[in-house]
Amino acid sequence: MNWTNIGIGCIKAAITKLKEIKEVKTLNNEINIQTNADLVSNNSILNFLKNKKVKCNVFTEEEKGALKVNGGNANTVFVIDPIDNTLFFLRGEITFCSVALMIIIDGLPKYSFVGDISNDNIYHCDEKSAYKNKEKIKIPGIVPGRSIILGWAPYKMRIERLFGNLTDLSEEKYYLYNFGGQLQAVKIADGSYDAYIEVRGETLNEFCAAVIVQRAGGIVSTLQGKPIDWNPTKKQTLIITRNKEIHQDILNRFKNKNYED
Repeated sequence: MNWTNIGIGCIKAAITKLKEIKEVKTLNNEINIQTNADLVSNNSILNFLKNKKVKCNVFTEEEKGALKVNGGNANTVFVIDPIDNTLFFLRGEITFCSVALMIIIDGLPKYSFVGDISNDNIYHCDEKSAYKNKEKIKIPGIVPGRSIILGWAPYKMRIERLFGNLTDLSEEKYYLYNFGGQLQAVKIADGSYDAYIEVRGETLNEFCAAVIVQRAGGIVSTLQGKPIDWNPTKKQTLIITRNKEIHQDILNRFKNKNYED
């Protein structure tokens, strides 16, 4: 099975269907909002996998538990985020939005994909390297200006965790922005940003960009500095950074803070 082609095919199928939607409607009023667009994207990926006769288990934000596609395969797992930053998509601000997925084979993330809904750019990685539109990319060693740390803190608890721990860094040598998602995080791979942080435990649906940045030469761990556990049902915090120095600077600010909830 050519997993790169399968992954890119899934992303393209989802983005194509999303562009055909005439009206985006909300289906709930929760913090993690769901829309008809999320379901359209999710179903287009599932249909692509079915049509390509891919036997796999699927974990997606739109379903509880694993879905078995074409009979299922516990050793081949797809983790899907049908629309990252759904609220922005609902408002029509698609420049912040992406479709993301990773492929876990025998318990390890082998391939990962993040597709930009606004311009069709696709970042992905295989087992060795990272790519943007199939051209190999590597994190640059030198990036001009202050380093930029991104987080996502839309409400009080996350704001307190993000800015409460990192304010000192922003006074010294970093810019700190409450902004972003997988599309912004994956751009660490080409030097656009320098770090991305999840201060609340999230499942692997939110970690697709992390795999790509890691293959581009970046550093990835939990906020406690532990390796990521590639269990699709486990919630974990996340740091993605361009280099070891930035990674350690951030880790130092989260010592003895257990946010793995």
